[in-house]
Amino acid sequence: MREQILETIQEKKNIPPLPDILHRLEAKIGSPKSQISDIAILIETEPILSGRLIQLSNSVIFGGTSFKVDRLPDAIIRLGLKMILDLAYTLELPKLFQGKSVISQKKFWQHSLAVAILSRLLGENLKKLNCDPDPCYLSGLMHDIGIMVFSFVVPKEYDAFLKEVRGINKPLHLLEQKRFGIAHPELGAEFIRKWWPIPSNVTLAVEKHFLHLSEKGRKFPTLLSVIMANSIANHHGMDHGISAYKEDLDRAFLQAYGLTPNLLDEMIDKTRDSLHMAQEVLYK
Repeated sequence: MREQILETIQEKKNIPPLPDILHRLEAKIGSPKSQISDIAILIETEPILSGRLIQLSNSVIFGGTSFKVDRLPDAIIRLGLKMILDLAYTLELPKLFQGKSVISQKKFWQHSLAVAILSRLLGENLKKLNCDPDPCYLSGLMHDIGIMVFSFVVPKEYDAFLKEVRGINKPLHLLEQKRFGIAHPELGAEFIRKWWPIPSNVTLAVEKHFLHLSEKGRKFPTLLSVIMANSIANHHGMDHGISAYKEDLDRAFLQAYGLTPNLLDEMIDKTRDSLHMAQEVLYK
């Protein structure tokens, strides 16, 4: 089915486009001429998005303090432009692939958010990783997007496949490759390259996130942050619930990069708190 699936994502028919608000927000934030008021006016054209960003800005996890803000410009200042853009992606992407499926959308996107948060925390805290934390969040958020693409382009076949492999202790990407001739990391990357203007290091992280932890990742620190984050999330109850397979967590490798047990516990706690605080806003 490989050729059929790849042909399908090359066609415009029914392909979910990246929401226009994200295109425009990227352009505004990337323009040196843009002011906070310009960005606020743009976001306010999407009242639901605007309201949820204000809610998230009042969460301690996302920068909130005892002083509550109720205006979008104040929320933008508190969160920062990069976080505003990341949270806009977080709020908008789940809308694109909604539909009937055996996949739990809520659990899937909670896992994606967990990997996004952990990826950014790793990028910020591990000096040895030598990683720009900015692309880490979006890379983590999108790492499993190929699963949603599968469910979108061949819904009946993929649902049947997931029911058949449920409980099998093998990596999902290997089972997909055997059945469809293509696995979700490659499919997700091909989809993004064709339709979404996403940075190449983010796309690479989507395409290769299934790899094991390795020193080879030094050349691609954003990818390595996502591989680390995905492994940590899966081993601490923040998986997407689709696959029964759990790769061993290489704690020695993580510690070699400066991720001590105490720091790991802090990151896990912060990520869980973030998911708890965000769930009422993100998954309504």
